[in-house]
Amino acid sequence: MTVRARQDLGKLLLQSAEQAVAIDAGRLAPARRHRRTVREATVALPPRYRAARIRRLRESLGLSQPLFARALNVSVGTIRSWEQGARVPDGPSRRLLEVVERDPNVILRAVRDGRPRAPFYRRRILSAAMK
Repeated sequence: MTVRARQDLGKLLLQSAEQAVAIDAGRLAPARRHRRTVREATVALPPRYRAARIRRLRESLGLSQPLFARALNVSVGTIRSWEQGARVPDGPSRRLLEVVERDPNVILRAVRDGRPRAPFYRRRILSAAMK
């Protein structure tokens, strides 16, 4: 290795050490983030939801069964069967209910006031029929 190359390497090592200290002190953001893996972290299971808990959640949001179903992107029959205890939410549904329970605004932002408008072509047909 040439003298010049050693000097450059030395400068790079010093610069790296200074950046590491600055990152550790919070004065500098890291250039890249470390990806967490299953070996390093665990994920808590979502809670189990019984019929009464789902009904309370929906009612606390002030939503009807059909509107709650649309907001969760499930069928009305699914909501009914959950609330009647005929079925229990599984997998992604349990996690989604947990998120909604922790932060109701997540779902409420998707719900807008007012009746849905018919697509433009249907409005033209309907208005022409009324004349």
